[in-house]
Amino acid sequence: MTNIIEDTAFFRQRWALFAVISLFFFLITAATFSSLGIVLPFMIEDLKWSRLEAGTGFSLLALMVGLAAPVPAYLLRKVGPKSTYLIGGALVVLGTVLLATTQSLMQYYLGASILGFGYGLCASVPAIYLITTWFPDRAGIVIGTYMTIGATGGIAAPFIVTKAIGSLGGWPAHWWALAAAMVGLCVLAAITIRAAPPTLPESVQEQARAQQNAGSDGRVHRSQHEWTFKQVIRTPQYYIIVFSLTLILLCSVTMNSWAFTHMLALGVTTTMAATVLSAQAVVNALSRVIGGTLANHIDPKWLLVSALAADVVGMAALSYADHPIGLWLFAIGDGYGFGMCYFATTMLLVNYFGAKVNPEILGAMNFITTLAMIGPAVAGMMSESLGGFVWVFRGCALLLLLFVLVVIAMRPPRRAEGDGDAEAVPA
Repeated sequence: MTNIIEDTAFFRQRWALFAVISLFFFLITAATFSSLGIVLPFMIEDLKWSRLEAGTGFSLLALMVGLAAPVPAYLLRKVGPKSTYLIGGALVVLGTVLLATTQSLMQYYLGASILGFGYGLCASVPAIYLITTWFPDRAGIVIGTYMTIGATGGIAAPFIVTKAIGSLGGWPAHWWALAAAMVGLCVLAAITIRAAPPTLPESVQEQARAQQNAGSDGRVHRSQHEWTFKQVIRTPQYYIIVFSLTLILLCSVTMNSWAFTHMLALGVTTTMAATVLSAQAVVNALSRVIGGTLANHIDPKWLLVSALAADVVGMAALSYADHPIGLWLFAIGDGYGFGMCYFATTMLLVNYFGAKVNPEILGAMNFITTLAMIGPAVAGMMSESLGGFVWVFRGCALLLLLFVLVVIAMRPPRRAEGDGDAEAVPA
């Protein structure tokens, strides 16, 4: 009877934890990249900034997200997941308050930078660690669902911004509302977030062992060992996975920056362009949960291959965006490609190298992917010399095609026997 009560408490705790960390991802997605670009025109008009001055703040936010990427792994080891989330949440609150009260460019830049750093502390690095330790029996579908919930923050952001500005009294109200929501989430985090117990219920352990043993049939590779960070970064597989995500991120940020301009230049109406980009965001979100349902049956390597191949089609189709078929092929191909790649690269790292080291290797991956931020600038320069973005997007398609072949050739890494395991995380 005692075991039944304890098991019931465990399941309640882990689903409550999952709900809170998913809400964190939803809110920070809505509060950062997705909403800043929408609220900026209102701030520019009110504060009389130039587009260059306002855009610099967006770049600082993106830069700080990348620079913060290794920090969650350190905090997880030193102070545990609860404190990591609370520190990140406090920084998000501080950043949004600075943005809500800003009257100068320096305060705007400081607020955007702090907001970006806070995003890095309470995004996917601590969440994936918690999911893989609390949900070893169903990590794939839970990670996919978590990522889908986060992506819906990007879909909801335009509605959140316009509602806040229209109903609550201008752009500062938007930032105040986000700050208040984050304070509420931090209270919930203090109650629900904790490291997984050292001993999981027997039913969870049995299902986790069954999934681990399922890798022996060759369908889904799962490492039988826990790797250390130094061992991981010596494998070529790690860099193939990391640069696959970096490349698709480069294509994504380039698309987000210039696709609308490109479509209008080809004669697409603003309504049609907005509709296609919204459809792309929906497909992006749905592809992540689709990946979660497939990850126990199809090796994430092949999900990654499908993602890169789909984005080859998506980027090539975008270059022909003056035709309706090209527009919808772009929405489906690029939406599926980015969402599935984001999921598949994470699952590959978990399957190849184990759960214990994933804070470090995910943090390092997110840091490296900041290289993708050069995409919009390079694409802008290329468009001036090429007379448009047609060959920019075709070039993206060719690079993706190359990586399709590289990932197909990739084999699971092998670790020498007798090496030590990764360090544990405190509660």
